[in-house]
Amino acid sequence: MSTSRNRFSHRIRAALLALAFVLAAPLPVMAACPAANAATQASAIANGHAFAKHQSEFVAGTVIDGLPFPLPTIASQLQFAILIEGIINAPDQHKALINKRAAYWSGGTGTVVLVNLDADDCGTAFRPNSGFTYYDELK
Repeated sequence: MSTSRNRFSHRIRAALLALAFVLAAPLPVMAACPAANAATQASAIANGHAFAKHQSEFVAGTVIDGLPFPLPTIASQLQFAILIEGIINAPDQHKALINKRAAYWSGGTGTVVLVNLDADDCGTAFRPNSGFTYYDELK
């Protein structure tokens, strides 16, 4: 009996020791946007949630807020990154927002790019249903 108790006791001690190491480990730090330049930010946005969530808005002729998407369909994350970088580098409007964010507006495509330096995917890009009004109301 004492042998099985010793094995059980050893297993409990080993499990508690392993748990102690896990609890003592530092928590993972959320990655932040690599704010090096527009190309880096655009690539991170295109390869984050934005492309999967908003790709259907960037199909040639898709109408949002009365504006058909005027460019050829954005069919890849690389094409999306190129569009986003172009908007960041030459927006129709640009403004700083609270919490280390910035907004860029492209009136020709009806696209808003939101750069968030605290997000690991650097933000998002989409065509808001209310167009420029959405951009204008961002704080």
